[in-house]
Amino acid sequence: MLELLFQNGIKAVTQGNMVPILPTISSTETYDLATFKDNIYQYHCCTDWPSKIAVVHPCWFAMQAIQLQAKLFTDKAQPFKVLGLVHVANNIQVNQWVHGTAMVTITCRFGQVWSHSRGYMFNVLATVTQRCANKPETSDDAETQVVMTIDSHYLARQEQMQTVGLLAYPTPVIQAYDESQIVTSQLPLPSDLGKVYAKISGDYNPIHLHPLSAKLFGLKRHIAHGMWTKAKTFSTLTKLLWADAIKQNVSPPFPQPITINVQFLQMLYLPGLVDIRMQDNGSEVFGWVVSADRPKPYLQMRICKP
Repeated sequence: MLELLFQNGIKAVTQGNMVPILPTISSTETYDLATFKDNIYQYHCCTDWPSKIAVVHPCWFAMQAIQLQAKLFTDKAQPFKVLGLVHVANNIQVNQWVHGTAMVTITCRFGQVWSHSRGYMFNVLATVTQRCANKPETSDDAETQVVMTIDSHYLARQEQMQTVGLLAYPTPVIQAYDESQIVTSQLPLPSDLGKVYAKISGDYNPIHLHPLSAKLFGLKRHIAHGMWTKAKTFSTLTKLLWADAIKQNVSPPFPQPITINVQFLQMLYLPGLVDIRMQDNGSEVFGWVVSADRPKPYLQMRICKP
């Protein structure tokens, strides 16, 4: 974590004298999910994933991918100052649901850079692969399949920029939630939520842990992890959208492929009370995390299913 805090990027980029170029590097880790049984159980409890579902929450893989991204962010060729990066969007496509006994490999790499009114936007792409079931593990030519892709978007804030050759980052469309239904009302978010999630995820960013540590980084108090909020929201909507299949012990109860995309729209301070809302349009479902005193949602989720 300390290494991330002191990664200041490339001076010519951060001072606005050079167009940023992302290095062609990657970070890879293989996970025997059976050995992560306890961590996955704790994650499912923390994010309220239904116990009857025999597959791993897709956001667990995104949580691991974020830890792998640290190796990319600390590379000397990475052009941006890490302190102050804002995670603004996270998109997951599930091609195949993953069971808790699988062996998977996650590979992260940089994507592209866009210009933005507040600085530069860039993304980090992760692929989750799994050995095909019909191939023995000892086979030299064993085939793997991409079971999941994860696309994380970050804002590197700065005033002076060079944008020659960069495309403008597309403005996200925020849907009105006035006619949506409240599926969870006044959900309490305790002050120690960040500490609980940090122990599971390994993400000990000080802005999530305590009011005093958050104030050191310019916040009025500590905030919830965005990826916890995404995972909790998807768990909540899952229990409604596929209630019958879950009740009948269909495993997995979901269709595939399915995409789970979110925009993180504002900081969610701890402690707090929020509502989770949903609007089911058939093949497209929207979810929002909102509070009565702030009309703008903290998070917008869009689920696309076949």
